[in-house]
Amino acid sequence: MNKSKVWSRLLHGTVVVSVLAAAASMLPAQEGATAADKAAAAKRQPKAYLAIFMNGYGSDTMPKEDAPFEKLLQVITKEGHFNAIMCQYSPAREELCKKYNVLMIVDLLASPHVYKETQQCEELLKKLQSSSTVAAYHLWSDRFGKQGAGRARDIDNVHKWDPNHATFSGTYDGAGIRYLGTSDFVSNYDFSWERGPHKNFKNLLAQWNAAKPNNTRLGRYCAGAPGIPGKGNFNRLLYIQTTSIACGLRAACWHIASGMMDMGDSFDLNQAGKDLAAVNAWIEPMREEIAKIDLPEAIYSTPWTKDQGDKPVEQKDGKPAMPPALENNTFPSDFWLQPVSGEFVMGVSKYNYTDKDVVFIANHNAYAAQDVKIKLTKLVKPRLFNRATAKYGDLPVTDGAFSLKLEPAGGAIVLFE
Repeated sequence: MNKSKVWSRLLHGTVVVSVLAAAASMLPAQEGATAADKAAAAKRQPKAYLAIFMNGYGSDTMPKEDAPFEKLLQVITKEGHFNAIMCQYSPAREELCKKYNVLMIVDLLASPHVYKETQQCEELLKKLQSSSTVAAYHLWSDRFGKQGAGRARDIDNVHKWDPNHATFSGTYDGAGIRYLGTSDFVSNYDFSWERGPHKNFKNLLAQWNAAKPNNTRLGRYCAGAPGIPGKGNFNRLLYIQTTSIACGLRAACWHIASGMMDMGDSFDLNQAGKDLAAVNAWIEPMREEIAKIDLPEAIYSTPWTKDQGDKPVEQKDGKPAMPPALENNTFPSDFWLQPVSGEFVMGVSKYNYTDKDVVFIANHNAYAAQDVKIKLTKLVKPRLFNRATAKYGDLPVTDGAFSLKLEPAGGAIVLFE
């Protein structure tokens, strides 16, 4: 697919927006959100999974001059496989991002600041309402203690000032996540592999529960080097992506540029940056399809005998062990998909605001492949998204079951028709 075609599909086209808004308005209302709220949220969702390049926030952390900024864009797109950048807004940057098909995540903790400079911020966002280059606004990613109501107010203000683009708002380690439920990306900053792998699904489920009432999506601030660069780092980076996507992740904000490249003159990627670029490249063929996967209606997991690091897991009281925080997310015995083999987590969703079922299946093991077999108990045709061809292909069904292989840390989309 050529760049112009890809870019055209990313734009907030009025026809697509109208269709999504109409479809979302027909979704059953959930507590805390009206059909109109969900229609508005659907309209704001970017049309591709976002791999966001960032170098900090709260100030202008990118090259100030146009020439080096353009060089940076060349590197992060061609070599880094990013499709979005977080930065302070300027018209020149917007034009350069448009030139390189890079979506802007405008940092509203810089200038104008979302609540310290509300008038200037409102004026800017109203001007950006029709921008096809802006994808979202970055609001928060901190421990905000008793200031949760203020964070919710900031999200509401941004939605009023620009109802056409998403908000990316986060917290640390899940604290206060409920205040961020109306954000288009309910985000978390946990670096779970380094700070405690047991927190991975704990925080993802907290985000998912916060997003459900408004049918929004998950975002995440992801560590750029949770493993040894050039060795296991790629596996750990991909594992965090695929397990998060299964739970509703639709935007990853990579932390931090100065740890993955020379932010001086060359913008050369170091080994950690090359590992990250390889992960972005792995996901790249799936980006538009991932964006079409609605927020999971359910998240189910198999037990595991090996943990995310491929280490044996002991049974407890003679029962199969479950990944931390997924103890209550086993496959129900009457569910129409039943795991036969393989160790994985599965997000069960609708496809692009239709009645079609789609699942994202993620490997529980970052270092070992899985032979997945799943039994069907209703008459549907499973189709696997092929990353090599960027197309769906039929999965053979034998004795009522289909099979697929997950590479280490890998994930797969299966659409049912």
